[in-house]
Amino acid sequence: CLTSRGAWHGMNELRQRRASRGSEDISEPLLGGDSAGYGSAPMGTDEDGDAPFDFWHWILSLLASFGLCDRPSPRLTPTQRRRLDEIAARVDVPYDSFEDSHRASLLELWNLTFPNDPRPAEFSDGGVKHPKWKEMGWQGVDPATDFRSGGLLSLHNLIWLAKHERGVYDRLLRKTDGTRSEWEYPFATAGVNVTHALCDELQLRPTRRRTRGNGGNRVAPEEGQPHASYSPAPNAPAAVAFTHMLRKGRAGAKDAFERVYAAWFEALDREWLDRGATYMEFGEVMNATRNKVRGALERAGRRNGGCTVEGLREELGLT
Repeated sequence: CLTSRGAWHGMNELRQRRASRGSEDISEPLLGGDSAGYGSAPMGTDEDGDAPFDFWHWILSLLASFGLCDRPSPRLTPTQRRRLDEIAARVDVPYDSFEDSHRASLLELWNLTFPNDPRPAEFSDGGVKHPKWKEMGWQGVDPATDFRSGGLLSLHNLIWLAKHERGVYDRLLRKTDGTRSEWEYPFATAGVNVTHALCDELQLRPTRRRTRGNGGNRVAPEEGQPHASYSPAPNAPAAVAFTHMLRKGRAGAKDAFERVYAAWFEALDREWLDRGATYMEFGEVMNATRNKVRGALERAGRRNGGCTVEGLREELGLT
């Protein structure tokens, strides 16, 4: 923005005057650690703590709060950066029905969902098609056709939910809470939609650069970056709040994304019940839930100590 550009030029002049007096070593970049990239943790940051205070980053944040420039990305610690990269590397990986490991994950989901049903004979020949998949909420006899928007990550999210939040999984799958609609939303495909929406909301699409537009933060390919590289750091308030969960020593950091996924899914079901919605209203329910999760992340991020999974769930009224 014009204001921050003027401040930048002013600081350059100040540095030049100091250099001429020999009063300061200016070998280090002004914003700390250019080699790490803007939005990364500055050089010398202790991995066990937060990135040190950056005056000019604070100034840009202040100007952004008044709408005078774009919001700067947060200064991430190495632990946050690594964990964010690990999540981003899983995003946009498509489900491949010819990949043995992908089929194995799908069959694991079958075993978790239908533990008392014997595995169909068709599966022994490498197939996965079966009419019973529809009972779980897939559109057809082969779930592979429904993974387009969420990719392999959406399958892994459903498996995680079944393994680590079994009570939640069963309640959402079997629709045991509240008075249900005669035409319910399909559980499995709803889970795929939650994964896709959450990746967008947390700005987790890899190798892309955000640009400003009427739609908010858009994305464009990042030239010269490897696929798994996540650059720059997120700058939307809700996405920044999520990075608080990735700090070293933070409980649940290793599966923070999955825990937010579970909270979103629960909030979606509650919104559905509160509205008394039917199948044709699923898009409206999803959008309303997205706004609520975004707001809850932002509020939790303003809490003392930053955003936590517990704080997010409290803001969503899930505790």
